[in-house]
Amino acid sequence: MARRRRLSRVPGGQLSLWGDGAGDPRPTPAAGPCAPSALGGKRAHLIGIGGIGMSGIARILKRLGCMVSGCDAKATDLTAELAERGIAFSVGHSPEHIAGGPDLVIISAAVRDTNPELREAQRRAIPVLKYAQALGWLMQGRDGIAVSGSHGKTTTTSMIAWALRVAGANPSVVVGGLVPQLGGNALCGAREGPFVVEACEFDRSFHNLTPRAAVITNIDRDHLDYYSGGLPELETSFEQFARRTDPEGIVVVNGDDPAAMRATERIGATRETFGEGRDCLWRLDRFTRREGRTQFRVLHRGRDFGSYELLAPGLYNARNALACIAVCAFFEANRQSVREALATFRGAKRRFDRLGEAAGVTVMDDYGHHPTEVQVTLAAAREEYPQRRLWCVFQPHQYSRTRMLLPEFAQSFGKADRVIVPNIYAARDSDEDRQSVHARDLVQELQKNGVAAEYGHELQETLSRLLEVVESGDVVMTMGAGPVDNVAHDLLRELRKRETQHVVVSRL
Repeated sequence: MARRRRLSRVPGGQLSLWGDGAGDPRPTPAAGPCAPSALGGKRAHLIGIGGIGMSGIARILKRLGCMVSGCDAKATDLTAELAERGIAFSVGHSPEHIAGGPDLVIISAAVRDTNPELREAQRRAIPVLKYAQALGWLMQGRDGIAVSGSHGKTTTTSMIAWALRVAGANPSVVVGGLVPQLGGNALCGAREGPFVVEACEFDRSFHNLTPRAAVITNIDRDHLDYYSGGLPELETSFEQFARRTDPEGIVVVNGDDPAAMRATERIGATRETFGEGRDCLWRLDRFTRREGRTQFRVLHRGRDFGSYELLAPGLYNARNALACIAVCAFFEANRQSVREALATFRGAKRRFDRLGEAAGVTVMDDYGHHPTEVQVTLAAAREEYPQRRLWCVFQPHQYSRTRMLLPEFAQSFGKADRVIVPNIYAARDSDEDRQSVHARDLVQELQKNGVAAEYGHELQETLSRLLEVVESGDVVMTMGAGPVDNVAHDLLRELRKRETQHVVVSRL
């Protein structure tokens, strides 16, 4: 049975983290070179530090008093921010980066066994942890909260972290997105505070976590380049993740998602369901979108648990909030504080992100790169702008995902008036994958379904095309996990130039 955990208000200040987790009944996580609380003066080197998760861990380690260095293939805004925080960054990979002998090396999931720095660390017998193992190590002895799911985990993780922070719990956070209210992609809170992390299923990385509370937002067919067994294999992987939850903790599960329900039938922790179905323990009721705010009532065990509101549109965001409410209730966070937090939550960047308006055109960006994400995001955009022409610039992410989910993608763009599909962004794709499908294939399938779609070629050509055809009153949303957001920012900049030059194009 789940044992409720009361959160105390934790003061800020210079922070050190948790002990070694002795006596913890949960499965043993990956071991680091020392207890995380003893990191002061130690040195850690991160290979692939420019990744969103790796850079988050780097920030946590730095706040713990650890001397941090790292490298990646190229410099980015994230690595520039790390350098500003006193974290040494190098472009490229060299055994010389291991000179001086760090106490710990952490590698991203993308680092191959042939990496020269990794080989040098192994030669020197320096402890090496994968990113997910490092998260599990840092979670030792903490009230860990791990948010998983095929969709919505970044937003739900951010909501939980923000709500706990507003409630005074001073959490630590590592999330797979940039959340301005949390100061970016990581936040190092107090030793007594909870540790909230986004738990990814790729490479079964979430099997390294031992949370006291876990969330499964949904389970969908994704990462099929890794889960060749499809949905059944994914369900098994999520079940193994859920089984790592403290038996006295909870697993908060989407009760309307059959796959998530199947995956959690035989777990040790208490299962608490959320959704719209009458059998859900936490139920969404009276959902409305009015005057730029989402409003809904929450029922718990059939009883009124209060009314809530969000800035973010879309039923899917209300579901994410419902999972947040369930987790916060387990930790007995102040209910009014949670309500205030959700009402003021502004979301993560690249999640239904309104970038601005110029020349009468509203420009938006979203990270959605799976058919389900595309469908719900465009539905929310249509709900928000029912009378305006909606353009979607969708950059497919991975050749393998595009090929395997092509029929689903073809059914996902019905809410858009016009769709432009630039070239596919490659990630972990083999030469065979690259030859198996083309962006034109998706365009053709969309056209067969009556969608006004066109091929956009490279991103610069897509931008040029948009500047030719967009008109005052249009809404343009870029979507994808690749650099398609550059198109949105460049479009907005060019439209602002038009404004200053008093060039306004109106639809006839």
